[in-house]
Amino acid sequence: MNRREFLRFLTAGTGAAMLGSNVVKALASPELPAPLRTPAAAADRDPVYHALNRWGFGARPGQADLVRKMGLEAYLNQQLDHQTLDDSDVERLLGELITLDMTAPEMYAVGKRPQEVIVELIGATLVRAVYSPRQLYEVMVNFWSEHFSIYHLKGQCSILKTPDDREVVRPYALGKFRDLLGASAKSPAMLVYLDNAQSRKEHPNENYARELLELHTVTIGNYTEDDVKELARVLTGWTVRPRTGEYLFSRAVHDSSSKTVMGVTFPAGGWDADGEKMLDLLSRHPGTARHIASKLLRRFVQDDPTESMVQAIAQIFLNSDGDIKTVLRAIFALPEFWNAPPKYKRPFEYVISLLRGFDAAVGGTPAGRRNAVGDALSVMGHLPFNHPTPDGYNDNGSYWVANMLPRWNLAIATAYNQAPGLRVNLIRAATSKGIKREFGDIAGLYVQTLLGRGLTEAEYQTIFSYATKDGVPTLEGPALAETAALIAASPAFQYR
Repeated sequence: MNRREFLRFLTAGTGAAMLGSNVVKALASPELPAPLRTPAAAADRDPVYHALNRWGFGARPGQADLVRKMGLEAYLNQQLDHQTLDDSDVERLLGELITLDMTAPEMYAVGKRPQEVIVELIGATLVRAVYSPRQLYEVMVNFWSEHFSIYHLKGQCSILKTPDDREVVRPYALGKFRDLLGASAKSPAMLVYLDNAQSRKEHPNENYARELLELHTVTIGNYTEDDVKELARVLTGWTVRPRTGEYLFSRAVHDSSSKTVMGVTFPAGGWDADGEKMLDLLSRHPGTARHIASKLLRRFVQDDPTESMVQAIAQIFLNSDGDIKTVLRAIFALPEFWNAPPKYKRPFEYVISLLRGFDAAVGGTPAGRRNAVGDALSVMGHLPFNHPTPDGYNDNGSYWVANMLPRWNLAIATAYNQAPGLRVNLIRAATSKGIKREFGDIAGLYVQTLLGRGLTEAEYQTIFSYATKDGVPTLEGPALAETAALIAASPAFQYR
């Protein structure tokens, strides 16, 4: 995004100016320093920060030094073996969110309201993304949650999405694709969302069968309309118990006659084994391998992965029987990964990287966790589990460039410690990492953390002078908050 494109968003509204007018003026100034106008090119990129921005949701103050000491290979091994990382501090933060561990029957039995369940799941998702040391795992949870997208406001999904998150996505996010696919196919939330719970042999519902082929596995071009119809017949009887919201295979509503899907014939009387056989076939299909390879490359490398990259990663997917860790290792070993062009952050990635970069603390009630962050994501159009259609949120950066004002508002409010539900102490966060209690050192830490590289002395002077019209900046005035807000709202921080 060039400066002209960036500045035109100033006409979108004046909300940001209410709190950080100096920041907004600096963003509009022709003198905005080049490092804040454009993201770092591969040649200028620190590989540690690149890894933290792609394998996770961005660096926290001081984190890059720790990763540098242990080495990138050791850090990647640690991230892939995520269960060895102690996540108990995060789980303690989530201890009051009791619906996270409840089954659907339990939630129904105690009369949990759908809105309460939704808010707790979104709050937990945000807290885990911000604070969990299992960053690559949380990125993959986000990836698969959007691949197997479920709109949480459709019917029982407001209750059923929580068990889906706990029992489908999280257990298999770094496992085998076939296991994940199978768990999703029996997920009550998925069966309700895509209407398979209502599919009967007399009137097969094609919604889930269609999305299973088009979105979850082989994609368009690898199946026909007749295949959709036949697969819908295979999946009749994959339903949900009406009173408890649990998965059930019902022989009474299953079409047990013979069927043919994608050239494979299923003799009569195969029951639910036919569906399992189809999932086996789909999980190992070359079309599925290409689809998953393309999407993972788009998430981790670039918006438009090359054909050679897709072919290479798809083959590794097939050779490893869909082992997600093996596929990720192959992607991260590509020269294209380390030389990847800057990728525009989607709103969720921007917001989480902002909170991590400022070492923000979440406060207040569970509902309060959505005050600033959830509300900002709603305005930006990227609230978790809130995409109405089953294709999930768009993963191409260019799709998200036209809604800058909410990003500015959140960056400014957070830096000034005036974002509801968040607490930020820029000075304490820096000094706790051994940084000297001086303006230049602390401001330099946030430049380094947010942009992934240091600035020259001349660049420092240009950046900081706008906030210090009357002399040397001090920690007693607004200069530090203004400087941090400028960096976080700048074009450069919109990229990872």
